[in-house]
Amino acid sequence: MKNLGKMISKRMRDLGLTYNEVARRAGVSAVYVSGICRGLRFPSDKVAADLARALDLSPRGLIELARYEKAPAAVKPLYEPKEDHDQLQPMPLGHARGIPMAGWVQAGRFAPAEGIEAAGGADDYVYSDIKGHNLFALRVENDSMEPLFHPGDYLIVNPNLKPATGDYVIVKLPQEGKATFKKLLEREGIIILRPLNPAYDDIVLTPEDEFEIIGKVVERKTIF
Repeated sequence: MKNLGKMISKRMRDLGLTYNEVARRAGVSAVYVSGICRGLRFPSDKVAADLARALDLSPRGLIELARYEKAPAAVKPLYEPKEDHDQLQPMPLGHARGIPMAGWVQAGRFAPAEGIEAAGGADDYVYSDIKGHNLFALRVENDSMEPLFHPGDYLIVNPNLKPATGDYVIVKLPQEGKATFKKLLEREGIIILRPLNPAYDDIVLTPEDEFEIIGKVVERKTIF
């Protein structure tokens, strides 16, 4: 079985990436990446998933290998990876990869979005060939965005893209601890969060209102 650190080091060489570049992509420090490569540190599930995405490897495969290598000897057989990691192949760019679920979001008026910022390290994944770093997935729960988005649809969200008027976004109001999924409109400094279902009202935000655009929705996936 391949050593986790050696596997990551080889993949970095294949891609021509430095510790700093991998660290930036994965949201960790270069010292931490170096420690993993030298076998001095073992990543959490979240960090393993982030590293996998940074290196275009299978998130689930890297998580399993990390769990196995850091498990105490007495219980190591319980963590035996399901995949043969000697044969673990890099995931080709542009092919489907696992986007971690960050928790449920209700596509309605200020619906709870607990865990929305905890992207990565999830047990459930939605597969997509959308490119980008730190992508995460949310699931629509009500009908406020019908007829285009339906309850049960999956949303792929990119937190690194700056949205423009007309884009679909996830927005959180920190003072409420809640979030909403809507179409973004901007008019003379006023933000309008518009549902597609006419049965729901617009949400109007002024410059004095405190809010955060968590990310731009870049893909919808419907599971039949």
